[in-house]
Amino acid sequence: MAKLAINGGDPVVKKGLGKSWPIHDEKEEKALLEVIQSGAWNRREKVDEIAEKFAAYHDAEYGIPLANGTVALQCALKAAGVTAGDEVIAPALTFVATGTSAVCVNAVPVIVDVDPLTYNIAPDAIEAAITPRTRAIIPVHNGGYPADMDAIMDIADKHNLKVIEDCAHSHGSQWRGKGTGSIGDLGTFSFQIGKTLTCGEGGMVITNDEELAIKSREIANLNMRMTNLQAALLLAQFERFPEQVETREKNVAYLVKGMADIEGIDPIPRDERVTRWCFYYWDFRFIPEEFAGISRGKFMEALGAEGVPCGVGAHGQPIYNEGPFGNADWFDQLGLPREFLGDRAIDYSTVHCPQAEYVYHNEVCSFGHAMFLGDTDDMQLILDAFQKIRSNVEELQ
Repeated sequence: MAKLAINGGDPVVKKGLGKSWPIHDEKEEKALLEVIQSGAWNRREKVDEIAEKFAAYHDAEYGIPLANGTVALQCALKAAGVTAGDEVIAPALTFVATGTSAVCVNAVPVIVDVDPLTYNIAPDAIEAAITPRTRAIIPVHNGGYPADMDAIMDIADKHNLKVIEDCAHSHGSQWRGKGTGSIGDLGTFSFQIGKTLTCGEGGMVITNDEELAIKSREIANLNMRMTNLQAALLLAQFERFPEQVETREKNVAYLVKGMADIEGIDPIPRDERVTRWCFYYWDFRFIPEEFAGISRGKFMEALGAEGVPCGVGAHGQPIYNEGPFGNADWFDQLGLPREFLGDRAIDYSTVHCPQAEYVYHNEVCSFGHAMFLGDTDDMQLILDAFQKIRSNVEELQ
């Protein structure tokens, strides 16, 4: 008789794991009602308050609230002085907005490979991609795990480049005790509905540079502003955030400890410089060679059948090959003169990042952050599901 749920057995998990997202109660209702009744839907009181609190939480002096995370990236790029034809280095594993934001300011995204252990942009790949046209680096803290900011800042200083941290996944994460977003020249955040801090949609630029803050505010004031309604919702959510961070950290520690006894699934090794990891999704590594040779897809299917939802959090970048600028003609489509590129038009269909491609298609598995907002009993159920599949893997072969 089959033991695995995928083959008709009884699943390990018979309830939801963690908590449904977003979490809200009368606190959010009261905050929204207060703004609605005031009539100050688009004034600055709540916007200024969340700017100050959020920036301070990330060790930054200035916060500029915006309509969403994508325009936050565009605002930061413009404030950093990125203009038409400039090259902006970005990782192959990220949401497409990291690259398309550069395109929206008429710059050229240069896609580079990732570190196979952390899934973050590889410093040696950054160095290899720098040309006289390079103006900025956008390290993405993938899943919320901080990129190697020591190496990245060294490279940026050496080549006089701006660093814009894409922190859409890393609200509250720290590198050497300093909040992500405050280490580079500018940091950008998203408050989209799925993020660990959300107001449905919204974004933020943070910086410790007064001149960049002034420029960012001037750019944001055109058509990128956050409303008082968004800010009121975000302030209510922000009150819950520190406790949620602690709960996730506690549950991850329990899960990581239990995974040590299960061959073929490994957590990302945590660098001691990552002093706080506030993740949007939590990545772990599936190693087919150590899991009886079954594919990641079969493993994830079996895990889902046991009641443990699992996805591929690290985003690939198919739009660079298949989207509106997926060939050498995309500069023409954007109305940009080709002389900006000289003799180096980029055909993204020829760009290959072997580490990122392998990770995305074969290795990385991810759990959403809300799964970690329950208690350690939920973590034990996940471990039980892992172990059940490992012990009965012959059913999947």
